Amino acid sequence: MVSGREFIEFAAGILGVPAGALSFETTYSSIPEWDSIAQLRLVTEVAAEFGVEIPFAEVTNVTSLWEFWRRINGGAVKKVIAVDLDNTLWDGVVGEDGVEGIRPRVEFQRELKALKDRGILLVALSKNNFSDVEWLLGDGDLTQRRRGAEGMTLTRDDFVSWRINWEPKSENLLEVACELNLGVDAFVFVDDNPAERLEMAARLPDVTVANFPPKLEAYFPMRELTDEDRHKTEEYRAEAKRQSRLAGLRNEESGIGVTEIWQTLGIELDVHVMADGEVPRVAQLSQKANQFNVCTNRYSEAEIRELGRTGLVVTAHAKDRFGDQGLIAFVVVKENEILDWVMSCRVMGRGIEEKVEAGVERLAATRGVSELSATWRDSGKNAPVRGLFERLGFNLTEESQNLKMYVKPSVRFMV
Repeated sequence: MVSGREFIEFAAGILGVPAGALSFETTYSSIPEWDSIAQLRLVTEVAAEFGVEIPFAEVTNVTSLWEFWRRINGGAVKKVIAVDLDNTLWDGVVGEDGVEGIRPRVEFQRELKALKDRGILLVALSKNNFSDVEWLLGDGDLTQRRRGAEGMTLTRDDFVSWRINWEPKSENLLEVACELNLGVDAFVFVDDNPAERLEMAARLPDVTVANFPPKLEAYFPMRELTDEDRHKTEEYRAEAKRQSRLAGLRNEESGIGVTEIWQTLGIELDVHVMADGEVPRVAQLSQKANQFNVCTNRYSEAEIRELGRTGLVVTAHAKDRFGDQGLIAFVVVKENEILDWVMSCRVMGRGIEEKVEAGVERLAATRGVSELSATWRDSGKNAPVRGLFERLGFNLTEESQNLKMYVKPSVRFMV
């Protein structure tokens, strides 16, 4: 792994500036030395020095030093901003100054709102009495809510979760990560208090602790929006309801099975050949998914379109009684080989894998395929699918420490 300091010194040499003038939050055009020519130099030098090729279609998305470093180290895409309240979302301390005494930081809240609308999840972490911020996050008193809403851009509905208490914020973030079924490396932490930032960095080094005030565009580069992005907060709230229902079932019955899960959640799955309008979401899923990703190849939209033209790209949509989860998986088949199978980790363990594989078999059969081969390649993060193909009836043909190869010669195709 390339250390942050090592990479900053490397970038400083490319850009011709002192290392002390740079940070992970340095972005394209934020300094005069980082122009379009320097951008191409960074791309080519990163490939030469670290062996990391950035596809041409992705060059314009790599607009911060953090994004370069993330790609070099195979780091997680950031999905969540965990943000403090007092002196962060607003000026003042609500517990001391009262609702009337705080002043919203309007521009910062607008930036967070725009990110939320792009599919980034917002979480509030604050050392406060909940009663003091109930006007924002809870039901609270109507008069207080009206007073507190003056000048506020963000509302309760913009936050997927919150922890308002006096516990260490690192412990609260761990709890939220478990609730959302996300790794802590998907979080960016924003807090005005240097002591809180130090505590978070010391306890949870995989959390990205932003400078204050933060330059969030460094961690969340612009890209084309998908329908899933626009409804991400609602999807995660629905997921919390699913988990609550499943937890209740586990308490009622020991050994809950796939059949019970499908029945209680009312899961409906649609497996079909990828449509052109699905390309952005497929490319996005290939870039973001780590746990359920059998080979961990990353694709641009152009590469996905080419795979659809020369092979077979199968997509799966899921919905249940709690909501529509959208496009949750894709499988790439070239001739008779499954090149990739990627699925949102949020739907793992619900029997969806079996249904997707059956759909792939059916669609491959229409193209004359009578045998499927597949590969699992270790990425360091995809252990949950190490035994996927065995569970689906594939025969293991070759195995090493980091690679497993399979074939399924007697597939019962449903043409």
